[in-house]
Amino acid sequence: MKKRVIYLILICNFFIIGCSSVDRREKLSRNFTMGEAIHSNYAKSRNIKNTPSSGAQRNIRYTARRMEEVRRILGRPLQVTSWYRSPRLNRAVGGSSSSSHAKGLAVDILLKKGRAGRAEFEKVKRKMKSYDQLIYYPRRGHLHIGFRRNKSTERKQVMIKR
Repeated sequence: MKKRVIYLILICNFFIIGCSSVDRREKLSRNFTMGEAIHSNYAKSRNIKNTPSSGAQRNIRYTARRMEEVRRILGRPLQVTSWYRSPRLNRAVGGSSSSSHAKGLAVDILLKKGRAGRAEFEKVKRKMKSYDQLIYYPRRGHLHIGFRRNKSTERKQVMIKR
C-alpha cells in the first residue's frame, strides 16, 4: 500500500512539474518568443515565479499574433516592458485584480520619446482594426495594449494617463 501511494505521488509530481514547464525559446509568432512574454526583471529581483498556466500560454500565443499587427503598423521592432504577469507578480507590481496581463492578453511597449511617441500612439489608435484597450503614458513613453479572445467584445477603449 505504501509503495502505491509513493508511486502515485511521483506520477502526480511528474505531470504537475512537466506540465508547468515553459520553453522560453518557443517562437510564438514571427517576431515574439515565450521568453520575451514571461520575462520580468521585477520578478527576477524578488524571486517571484512568473510561470503561466496552460490557459495563459494559449492567451500569450494569441496575443503574440495580435502584436504582429502593432509591429507592422509602427514599422519597427517593439520593446516589450511587460506582458504576462503571474497573479503574484501582478499583485506585487500593484496591477489591477482584473488585469489582462495576468491572463496573457495585454502588453506594454516603449514608444519613441516626445512627439514621436504621441504620433506612434495616434497611428496605432487609427490603424488597429481591433483592440480592447490602448492606454498611453506620455511621461514614461509606454503604450499598454489589451486584447480579448473574442474580438467582437473588444471595447476599443482609449486613455491617456499622465
